[in-house]
Amino acid sequence: MTTLPPTVSIVVPTWNAEKTVGPLLDSLRSLAYERYEVIIVNDGSTDGTKGVVQRYPVKLIDQTNRGASAARDAGLRAASGEIIAFVDSDVTVSRDWLKHLVRPFADPTVAATTGQTIFRRNEKCAAWMRSLDIARRYSQRREYTRLANGPNSAFRRDVLLEVGGFNPQWYHAEDTEVSYRLVGRGYRIRYVPEAVVHHVPEGDWRDYLRKRYRDAKAFTRMLARYTRHAILEDDFVSLGMKVQPPLFLATLLLGILSVFLFFTPWGPYALTGLVVLVLVAVALNVPEAFTVARASRRVAFFFEGMALTLLRGFAWSLGLGVGMIQQATRTRRVGVEGTS
Repeated sequence: MTTLPPTVSIVVPTWNAEKTVGPLLDSLRSLAYERYEVIIVNDGSTDGTKGVVQRYPVKLIDQTNRGASAARDAGLRAASGEIIAFVDSDVTVSRDWLKHLVRPFADPTVAATTGQTIFRRNEKCAAWMRSLDIARRYSQRREYTRLANGPNSAFRRDVLLEVGGFNPQWYHAEDTEVSYRLVGRGYRIRYVPEAVVHHVPEGDWRDYLRKRYRDAKAFTRMLARYTRHAILEDDFVSLGMKVQPPLFLATLLLGILSVFLFFTPWGPYALTGLVVLVLVAVALNVPEAFTVARASRRVAFFFEGMALTLLRGFAWSLGLGVGMIQQATRTRRVGVEGTS
């Protein structure tokens, strides 16, 4: 007797995705898989997203803007499938994506799977940097990983509900947070490189830096809540991503301090330390800028890449600094409330 594949609910959180959700839904209609439904969670879009979605035979959930985590959780609660798959509204899926993503669930010890997200490229240096960075990180992933990436992942519905689903209070990195909870309960996450989705190209340099600032802020929450997972066990966050934010934050703080110490006996020492930190920061980013220039065959991208990696470092440092202040404020507030 032939065993039927599990039923799947594909959940797509959307916000102002008028330009990208149509191509995604077209790709989902072509999946080489029969037992699935598509749930679109419209998270308070102010553009024409809802009108585009209504042209397709999908389940539509409308909610006020509460963020990606709340949208994912709303889709989870409305889903009927044994497996819940998640994709973002700015990707398109390959025809065999779902088939590959679901196959490892034949192993009862697997609670979640995650596939490979390929970032497309355009004429902008930021798009090449993001694409090559993500490709490098995927190339280093192990078969069993610690992170089910939000744009391309699947979970056993009962297990995801067991750990509480997605926490709406997480403004970003909700996929990392729920993955850490799964791993903390002893469940396994399987990386499936054959399950491919293609992401739209990264935006311009402003978008790129804004997202890196946001990433660093989210990382401080991970450090406060899941220290060991974030520092030692996450195989998708590279060593450079862990080292550079504090390095650039130290550079920024020492630069400010040098201004105040300039006419004091400590001035030369502060200035020397600042120069050393700047040289280390530059040296760390030369290989990446060179790789971008070589892959794109554009010499100008070496210089643009150097500028962008340095600006990225300071965006990371600002995110780290702001995140640390927010965490300290949150901890202090909780402590005060606990003693009142």
